[in-house]
Amino acid sequence: MRGRRSDVACDYRRSVATEQEVIRFSRTDVGAVAAAMRSMSGGSEPGGWINIGPWLPDDVMLDVPVRSGLGAWFSGRGPQVPMATWIAGSSGKKKPVPAQIGIEHGTGPDALKRLGERGHDLPDGWVPRQDHAKHGIVAELPDDVVPADVVLWLMVATAALCQIVDPGDRWRAVVHRST
Repeated sequence: MRGRRSDVACDYRRSVATEQEVIRFSRTDVGAVAAAMRSMSGGSEPGGWINIGPWLPDDVMLDVPVRSGLGAWFSGRGPQVPMATWIAGSSGKKKPVPAQIGIEHGTGPDALKRLGERGHDLPDGWVPRQDHAKHGIVAELPDDVVPADVVLWLMVATAALCQIVDPGDRWRAVVHRST
């Protein structure tokens, strides 16, 4: 068939277009990230997601071991420098979809147990959905959760799961707003 690609299956109506914004922040100033969370929450469609991680200078990043694509594929663990994600909830078409958090990390199985042993249990009302060595932690959040509390818990948990470098007090959030 001329002019058509029958070997590619893609439904463009379901693709997600996002606008990105980078927010640099610290443990003492999470207001901009919390405000971004509030602005994306509660709509009938998911409002986007935010990736949160330490903002590491280039010289520190050079100390982080790089895994090959094949090594990452067959490894039973996630990345050496953890990354947290918050996903906006929505009122949904048929039923509400709760907001979720996730942390991809390289510390192996039972990360929630280890976080609890360090005094960083999931807060009350947060429902654990996954704690996997390679795919990380996933939890659903209650509707009344305070965004600043979410950011602070993600920072503490991510720092506790970071074994290679000290994440310090400089953090970065990449906000992906659905358009």
